Amino acid sequence: MSPRLKKTHMAPSDDVFSPPRKRLAARREAFLTAAREVFQRKGFAEATLDDVIALSGGSRQTLYALFGGKQGLFEAIVSNTCETIFKSLTPEKLATRSVEEVLKEVGTSYLTIVTSATCLSLHRLVIAEAPRIPDVVQRFWTLGPGRSRAFLAEFFDRQIERGYLRMQDSQAGAAYFLEMLAGTLRLQCLLGLREPPAESEIQKLVEEAVTHFLHGCLNDKASNG
Repeated sequence: MSPRLKKTHMAPSDDVFSPPRKRLAARREAFLTAAREVFQRKGFAEATLDDVIALSGGSRQTLYALFGGKQGLFEAIVSNTCETIFKSLTPEKLATRSVEEVLKEVGTSYLTIVTSATCLSLHRLVIAEAPRIPDVVQRFWTLGPGRSRAFLAEFFDRQIERGYLRMQDSQAGAAYFLEMLAGTLRLQCLLGLREPPAESEIQKLVEEAVTHFLHGCLNDKASNG
């Protein structure tokens, strides 16, 4: 009688799950794209999951599994927008680079995203819906503007510890820098007073903001009295 062969259990490779993962990622992106359009057209309060499902072609079950509901969709949109600003950047990776270099890179990415048509539409939506959905607006701040400021403040803290920056309040410093970059420009774009800036204008604005932030506007003669 031949010996019984032991069954071996091999862990499936990632390739086995690759097609389902890709399909799920594609389905997720389809939901988000549809939700952006529906929210922009009807507003958050009036938009329904049926609207999103009809436009995306997905199922309610999959939508709930991925996002949990309408607010989850909104939060994913905000979070994804913020992710595109920082991509693979982390305070740890940036810590050893010069402050000026990092501010230029982060500033260019930030200004490009916040003045894009997609981000401007999201901003208008949040402002319009703020009185009716304060909890959602708070999540928008936490996942979007608040997260951007926290990221930059952490970078500043590391540079202060290394002796490269002198700053009493890193959170205030992060807010000052980002508003120097986008404050007036983004407001004009939100109001429809101008078109989003071209790449060349963004580069010029970032250069000026970084210079003013790091070196100020007071010349040596004035500072010496």
